[in-house]
Amino acid sequence: MKTKTIPIIQISLLLACLLLFTTCVKEDLDECGTTRVWITLNPDMYELPAGEHQIQNIHVYIFNENETLVAEWEGGPYDYRTGQPCEVPVDLAPGTYHFTAWTNIGQQYQTHTATRLKESELHLRNDGTAPFTQDIPDLHYAAGEKIIVSPRQEHEYTLHLIPNTYRINLAVNGLPGNNNVKPYQFTLSDNNSAYDFNNRIVGNQPVYTHERTGTLQQGKLNAGIRTLTLHNDHAIENIGKEDTGDRSPTLTLRESTGSTTLFTGNLVKIIRTAYAKAGKQADFDKTYQFDIILSFDADMNVTISVNGWTYTPNGTEL
Repeated sequence: MKTKTIPIIQISLLLACLLLFTTCVKEDLDECGTTRVWITLNPDMYELPAGEHQIQNIHVYIFNENETLVAEWEGGPYDYRTGQPCEVPVDLAPGTYHFTAWTNIGQQYQTHTATRLKESELHLRNDGTAPFTQDIPDLHYAAGEKIIVSPRQEHEYTLHLIPNTYRINLAVNGLPGNNNVKPYQFTLSDNNSAYDFNNRIVGNQPVYTHERTGTLQQGKLNAGIRTLTLHNDHAIENIGKEDTGDRSPTLTLRESTGSTTLFTGNLVKIIRTAYAKAGKQADFDKTYQFDIILSFDADMNVTISVNGWTYTPNGTEL
């Protein structure tokens, strides 16, 4: 029996036709292109407090080219320490989109999403009267612009979370007495409780207060407060730029009866001044923990240390 040989050029044409047919079928089913979006937190980019920045959920808001909200997605919990990013399922019509992500939405943080991107905000729930006596949850933000969904092209995007919460560790030396029962009170007051969806602080918000109360232990007083953004403008386009804004969160130490104030000052100014005295510049885009030590002498004059940089303030440096 004689075998018929098919010329190579014919085989090539057949394969080309088959490939074209398969491609056309896939295009009809809108399966030719895939858009994949991941969210991740890279701890190597920041100086983070040990054991903090827990992420119980990630809430993603998706806006179209007209900046209209078209979809939402919630996932989590997410452990960034594994090195694995969190993938956001993308089930969108072809087009160009803007993604905004916030973490730990729930009891303390709530989003007010209008139909328009520029009108949407995130708020820390507070009525301006009752102080926060426990740590607020960690807050993070990420955004992606011009994310393309196409039936014919593959697209991959990674959105990097920016931490929005700072750990302030407070210690006091030199207070009179030793292991006494007289309580002292730290307060940190600020008005940075609302953010637009570009991570900018929304102005004209009521002042709220973090409050911690304790007594002397071995002659020392210690407290810890997790607070929101210290950076004047934490929007993505300003990351890495010098922060020259006029923020004024107020740190105060008093006897808890409120009758005697032992120390008060602008927290951001205190941090900047301590770094500047050592020829350094505080980087609120990188450093998310500040260890502050107030040391009083016998006349109750104070020396301040911030992350190891020490100075004795004059009246204008508080």
